[in-house]
Amino acid sequence: MATLERIRNKSGLLIIVIAIGLLAFLLGDLMSSGDSIFRRRNMQIAEINGTSVSYPEYQNYVTELEDYYKLNSRSSALDENTSYQIREQAWNQMVQDIIMNEKYEDLGIAVTADEIFEMATGKNVHPQIRQMFTNPQTGVFDRAQVINFLQQKNLDPNANFYWLFLEKQIKKERLFAKYRELIKKGMYITTAQAKAEAEAKENKVDFDFVVKRYSAVPDSAVTVSESDVKNYYDAHKENYKQEATREVAYVSFDVVPSDEDRQMAEAWIENSKVEFANPQTDAIQYVNMNSESNYIPRNLKFEQLSSTLQGFVQGASENEVYGPYLENETYKLSRIVAIKQMPDSVKARHILVNDPALADSLFALVKGGANFAEIARANSADQGSAINGGDLGWFAEGTMVKPFNDACFENPKGSIVKVETQFGIHIINVQDKGKPVTKYNIATLERNITYSSKTNQQVYAQAAKFASMNNTFEKFDEAITADNLVKRYGRSIKANDRTVNNMEHSREMVRWAFEADMNEMSPIFEFGDSYIIAFVTGAKEEGYQSVAAVKSSIERRLRNDKKAEVLIAELNSKKQGNDIAALASAIDSEVMTASQIDFGAFQVPGAGVEPALVALATSSKVGEVSAPVAGNNGVYAVKVSNVTNNTVDLEAEKAQLSQSVGFKVDYQATEAIRSKAVIADERSKFF
Repeated sequence: MATLERIRNKSGLLIIVIAIGLLAFLLGDLMSSGDSIFRRRNMQIAEINGTSVSYPEYQNYVTELEDYYKLNSRSSALDENTSYQIREQAWNQMVQDIIMNEKYEDLGIAVTADEIFEMATGKNVHPQIRQMFTNPQTGVFDRAQVINFLQQKNLDPNANFYWLFLEKQIKKERLFAKYRELIKKGMYITTAQAKAEAEAKENKVDFDFVVKRYSAVPDSAVTVSESDVKNYYDAHKENYKQEATREVAYVSFDVVPSDEDRQMAEAWIENSKVEFANPQTDAIQYVNMNSESNYIPRNLKFEQLSSTLQGFVQGASENEVYGPYLENETYKLSRIVAIKQMPDSVKARHILVNDPALADSLFALVKGGANFAEIARANSADQGSAINGGDLGWFAEGTMVKPFNDACFENPKGSIVKVETQFGIHIINVQDKGKPVTKYNIATLERNITYSSKTNQQVYAQAAKFASMNNTFEKFDEAITADNLVKRYGRSIKANDRTVNNMEHSREMVRWAFEADMNEMSPIFEFGDSYIIAFVTGAKEEGYQSVAAVKSSIERRLRNDKKAEVLIAELNSKKQGNDIAALASAIDSEVMTASQIDFGAFQVPGAGVEPALVALATSSKVGEVSAPVAGNNGVYAVKVSNVTNNTVDLEAEKAQLSQSVGFKVDYQATEAIRSKAVIADERSKFF
């Protein structure tokens, strides 16, 4: 009590001390060279509905997904494309988490630890967990195995990480399921709604129609004022949102092999011929050590050889060499390693196991005459063939991995052999062999025609000279014409685009375009085998398009609206009772016919997608020419000739509507929320 009293008595002083200390901290932080407030702003990768997200926070998402991918794929490194896809997935997941967690918190939606445990071991186990802990032999889910895994997972960092990742995904899934169900419960389909929909579908109509298209009225006949355009723009401004984009113009200096480079490649292959053709030289080893491509151990039929080699092998013998010859910008020498009589295909069955002891036991059984098919069905890990007694059917040489292929093609019909591949241990029964044919085993020495460092330097010097002499857009434009170069364009480039016009590794150019000013020249970029010099020629910032930018499309729409008024008046004035043919003649049109159209139809033959025409036809009286209505392409009038009544099941219609609403919730709920979210994407600062 005494201690509590002392705290109370000194609380006023303590508050003052804290306030002074906090102020000093903030001032010191602001005045320091690396102040945390500005550092936080510099490290911001996004702002989502007012929530600032730092680069490290986003990177946590990326790292987690990368680790999960590596664990699943058993790989230690990621290629560029996979890394990009993971970053995109991490971004979308992070945005969804932030915008949805706001909703869950507002609505009090949560998932408890007990729920997670129930999804792992209860009556309704999550499908992914069920798949992980189902016995592949019996197909039965093993709850005891789940519990044992949960008790032991902390002993294995990989197992623990995998489970925590899975648990997080399951929790997110359950949260969204609860949110989704709340929305669905609030979107009940009433009997009145179902009845209205059913009645709309009960009638299918046959009708004649005429159209007077908007093009029949000259543009000069109607006037769209500036105020008309402005008023329409203001009323529909949300339709004119735009992302930030850039336009660039660029020239490419491509590095291609020179005549000297081609001669060097040809000389290299010529100089190699003597040693490669020497019968004492191991052709396979020589190719593997010196060629651009390794030796491929395949025995090829005559028909499988290139046309060039087909002419060579006829009458040739082992160790003969053909070439040099040029094929696909590569100089080649080909030497016949072997000529064999081999079956074109074989028929085999196998038993795949991973346990060496079990493999030895099963091998002994089938060698001793046990039923191969029954043993395969009971023991083979290759479930695709096990169901057929291990039967793989007929297959050509080169179809299977090499050890398996060689065992099948090099052993006699009826033999049972054991061989190991990357998939496990195979017990193979060679059941049959095709008729022997002549096959050729060929080793090919290759030398690609590539540009040298000298050629590369010459092209770079050319690009550098062009850049130094044409450092303004006007000079750039003139020089392209004068030097007979090709000006290329990158259009509507977005800040997070990976490439410009699919140029290899051109992300750097995208980042430059968003940092540069209008008509600013780029540095010399090196993308693949090209040097690129570019200028920024256009820039649109995120926000709304200007009235001027969308004026022509608005004018077109408003002009058609005004033309519709003119055409509706014309059709009304020329309507002659219920004679639609007379109306067609009066407006210089023709009568078209459509049949079996109901209210749910998307289009009308001869008219295209015209919802207004569908609504007009299905609501008009039989035998009367309707009042004209404006559609997408012109003004229409109809005359219904027949109505076919179909009985629509009210309850079935209600169920279908409910299902349709449910599907919309499933696929549109997140997108609807995301479309309303305020998201500032600043990833382009970092990637």
